[in-house]
Amino acid sequence: MTASASPECISCRRPLPPGLFCPYCGVFVLDPQGTVVMAGRLSRLGAAIVNVLLQILTLYIGWVIWWFIVAPRGQNPGKALVGLRVIRADGRAAGTGDMFVRGLVGIVLGLVPFYLDDLWLLWDKNAQTLHDKVVETVVVKARGSERIVAEGSLGAPPAGVTLPPAFAPPVTLPGAATPAPAPSQPTSGDAQAEALRRLKDLRDQELITEEEYQEKRRAILDQI
Repeated sequence: MTASASPECISCRRPLPPGLFCPYCGVFVLDPQGTVVMAGRLSRLGAAIVNVLLQILTLYIGWVIWWFIVAPRGQNPGKALVGLRVIRADGRAAGTGDMFVRGLVGIVLGLVPFYLDDLWLLWDKNAQTLHDKVVETVVVKARGSERIVAEGSLGAPPAGVTLPPAFAPPVTLPGAATPAPAPSQPTSGDAQAEALRRLKDLRDQELITEEEYQEKRRAILDQI
């Protein structure tokens, strides 16, 4: 997270040092509403233990099936039971593809001796494991972060707070072609159409009820 003029936490109003979470109340600094909170380190450990137990009890097959059900919400079975959620470090939702890549990188980095990958969250200021840092994700409490799944992102960050830089900036090799200019930003109409499409996908996947779908759809249409 980068900031200007020492921005304040949207929740506790204390000055924010560099980092993705307020060190005093744990609120995710890119959340303009102050409801998304960092997952506790002990709850992360609990979710990992639950995952192992479920894999043993379900002979791994049941765990995998359950994983595909909850992965679109940024969860695995252990995190779903404990009440945690994975999101992108820039405030976007982490879907099935993100969860698969995160898990795969976690398996690879799990080969590092002394469980350094998982133990890294114990002293990291953002409670990130090494695989979290590589794939640019953080773990938050599921309660209070539901709208990230529903809307796809947190929207504009609070005043004075900007998106964090990429963990691994792009590298341009000598003699490489000049990259094409970035596409123009979508208009408000395009953004609303995209929001309606995502909302319909959530309903089709039964992640929200028909009543919630209609309520959110009316709210989006009212902005037109």
